[in-house]
Formats: sequence, structure tokens, C-alpha cells
Amino acid sequence: MRKPTTFTTLDDTKFSVPVNYLTVKRVRELCNGVNLLEIVGPGEQLAPFIADDVKVLEVICAVVRPQLRELDWSDEQFFSQCDGEVLAAAMNCLIDEVTNFFPEPRKGLVAKVIAKVRAAQAERDRRIVQQVSRAIEQVDFGSALPTLGNTGSTSPASSASSRGRSRSASSRGLPADGSTKTGCTRAR
Repeated sequence: MRKPTTFTTLDDTKFSVPVNYLTVKRVRELCNGVNLLEIVGPGEQLAPFIADDVKVLEVICAVVRPQLRELDWSDEQFFSQCDGEVLAAAMNCLIDEVTNFFPEPRKGLVAKVIAKVRAAQAERDRRIVQQVSRAIEQVDFGSALPTLGNTGSTSPASSASSRGRSRSASSRGLPADGSTKTGCTRAR
């Protein structure tokens, strides 16, 4: 029996991603009917699944739920130890494990589909990086910065006449009771 693939969270905790019928059942119960075995099936199930990072993380959280219990971790603790890189690694583990769940010849067919999806994603990512790089090169950041001596005031006299004075709360449109428009209280 082969060992499931693993991913590591931000705090270096390692999680394995076992996919078996118990995992499939648990994910279906905890994730509003998500069927792990259908996310890599024929058609377009994978694209909408991987487009929603939070949903993917909820599914992965359900997959590793027994390990979370052993660690005495809540879902919130698990989510707080995941970023984009952790999510990508966990998602790749999950897709690989779901693919390996199937018997041949389906396993081989699903593996081909996943390879094509990953190649398309890599090409899409490469194009996005190129487009963003070109856009960054075309931006004139120098013109966006204020020039030396330009503080935004149109009149040196207006600047000089207000030096040393602070505006009162009422002249700034704020209530005098110490509260602000956001509902927070200013320190006095």
C-alpha cells in the first residue's frame, strides 16, 4: 500500500492527504455534498472547484479532519496556518490522491486529464506574468511621485498662516464628544 502525499502548513505541521471511501463520505457530509470523486472526472468539474480557494481549503480541512482532532486544532487554526503556497501544495496533493484512488484504466485517463489541466494552468500563469510585466514596464512611476517642493499647497502664505495651529474637532467635521464617524472613540 502506498503512502498518501503530504503538505506542510506555515508552522511546519505536516498533513497527509488520504483519499478513501471514508474520506469521500466525510467530505460529502461536511462540505455541502461535494463529491471528491467527481472533481477530477470528465467535463468541467475541476475548473470551478479550484477557482474557489476557500471552498478548496474547506474540502482539504474535511480531508485532514482526523489529523486536526489529534492535534486539537480547530478549523480556524488550520485556516490560519495556510497561505496561497500551502493551498497550492495541498490542492496538488488532493488531486494526485483522488487520481490515485481510481483503478486502471480510469486512473490513467484521469492522470492524463490532470496533466493537461496543469499544463494549461502553467501556460496561463506564464502569460499572466508576461502581461503584468509588460504593464509594469509601461507605467511611468516617476510622474506619479510628487516633485521636490510640491507639498500640495497652492499658496505659501496659507501654509505659513496655519503653522502651529491645529484644527478643532468641530472644524474637521467631527463630533466634539470624542467619537468619530466610524464609531470609534478618539483618545483625548
